[in-house]
Amino acid sequence: MKNARDLAFLAAGLVIGFVACFSVLSLMQATQNGEQPQDFSKNLNKTLQEINRQVKMSYPNISVRATNYTSAGEFYLVTLEFYDSSGTLTTARYYISADGKKIALEDYVMSLERELVNVSADDDPWIGAENPKVIIIVFSDYACSHCARFAIEAEKRIIENYGSVVKLVFRDFPVLGESSYKASMAANCALEQGKFWEYHYMLFERQNEWKSNETLFYSYAEELGLNSTQFRECLDSEKYREEIEKDVEDAKSYGVTGTPTFFINGEMVVGYKSYESFAYLIEEKSK
Repeated sequence: MKNARDLAFLAAGLVIGFVACFSVLSLMQATQNGEQPQDFSKNLNKTLQEINRQVKMSYPNISVRATNYTSAGEFYLVTLEFYDSSGTLTTARYYISADGKKIALEDYVMSLERELVNVSADDDPWIGAENPKVIIIVFSDYACSHCARFAIEAEKRIIENYGSVVKLVFRDFPVLGESSYKASMAANCALEQGKFWEYHYMLFERQNEWKSNETLFYSYAEELGLNSTQFRECLDSEKYREEIEKDVEDAKSYGVTGTPTFFINGEMVVGYKSYESFAYLIEEKSK
């Protein structure tokens, strides 16, 4: 279980659209003119729904509620309680704006408004539903350990359990050097012969092998029964480098800076998340 400080940061802004950092003191200046909204309780309820949504992405069993609040100029000082079925885990105090859209924790302010990004699936490989309710576009690197963990632990289960409503699109974002690029090119060469997903999982499952021996890319192709000559010509010619570079440029234009980064119906989710976290989001977005 995370400590109180970790849970506090989680509630304030786990994987949200953008983070705006300002001095809390500058936000605490009382408004000299105008009255505080009379419906802060309604705004607070909406804020709590969003905080709970974000917390449950990583901690499905933890919930958050407000125990009390007092007016503090443009903000309200709110005590939040983090709890699960066993009882209270921790409490912490936050400044929440009167409109319920900003929350201040110590020296930071984080937006609670979700910004959706219009992300193209391009012509990249996908798996799952042809007419999905939920589209997950992942920008990933075959040499990234967290990407491998997602592919092995979560991705397969997502397709197994939600394949009728989810379409998962894989886009390349090789940021860990030339070996990452070569792995992406190898996967595209396997796609050319109709064995992308088999090669895709092989790369992640055997990540520690090929990172120190790139000749294994050819061995994996043979193991999967691909035409070895065609595969070698494809990989050696680097015919898919331009395609991969386009994925990289697209990713940067969407604000991607690391791997794995997911867009779930346009909502950015950064970093490894468990299957349970994705299941929660899929259920929410399938309604």
